Amino acid sequence: MAIFGIDTSQPASQSAITLAAQRLVGGDTPKFWGRYFNGTDDMSYQYKPSENAFLRGLGIPVLCLARQMKFVGDAYVSVAADHAKKNMQGVIDAFGKQHLLNIVPRLYLDVEADDHDYYVLSQAYYKNWSASIAAGLTVGGHTVLFRPSVYLNLRNSRKSVLALNAACAAGAVCDGVWPAHYVHENPAGGPPEDTTPANENTPPPTSDHMTWSDEAPAHDPFPPGQPDQHLPKLGWQYFGDYPKPGGDVDFNMVNPAYETLVMKGTVMPPSP
Repeated sequence: MAIFGIDTSQPASQSAITLAAQRLVGGDTPKFWGRYFNGTDDMSYQYKPSENAFLRGLGIPVLCLARQMKFVGDAYVSVAADHAKKNMQGVIDAFGKQHLLNIVPRLYLDVEADDHDYYVLSQAYYKNWSASIAAGLTVGGHTVLFRPSVYLNLRNSRKSVLALNAACAAGAVCDGVWPAHYVHENPAGGPPEDTTPANENTPPPTSDHMTWSDEAPAHDPFPPGQPDQHLPKLGWQYFGDYPKPGGDVDFNMVNPAYETLVMKGTVMPPSP
């Protein structure tokens, strides 16, 4: 049985669990919950320690997303390490240094679609950010270790994929990518024979109808000297903002080949 989880921009709640159960087989609870840890002074959507008791009670660990979406380009190379420290500090503040000493949380840098220049990932930004993440953060004489990965769009992050690949070809660390590419229960919005244009408001397939796809993120040809680094696809965000329009629950599926690696990088909240 594949591992399915969700992520939300709002705090973990019973209402989100109820919504997720509509599309997870047998009303199952998510096996992880993605939440944001901001790298800038903007604390919008930041994970709150008050969520710990709810998630711990359900046995749901947190998948950590590093959020500084508009600030990952060339203009922010000099502050990439500072962003990384804020990302890591947010995780430590949420769960506590002692709780994290035997865990190596994986932080997924949130990279949005290339349709705005300020969303395009810079090679140098990723190099600096990932180096700081991999070095960990020392607090009170103890270093909490982390691992870097990237969330991005499957089709619309072509420039960012090139930059990420170039950074890794030059020695940067990336455990893998987590692309977003949305699928719908009925793309045509009607019965199977319906050929009308896709209705984006139809829900995602139920989890028992999801099949893992190894389709890689799109990109232009890699330049000479920057061969494909074949970064593994760790997971797949296959639906966003459920229920559409205006919902907040995003559905994710873990690559069966990397289930252990992915889940070891999540954080089970500490006991109260």
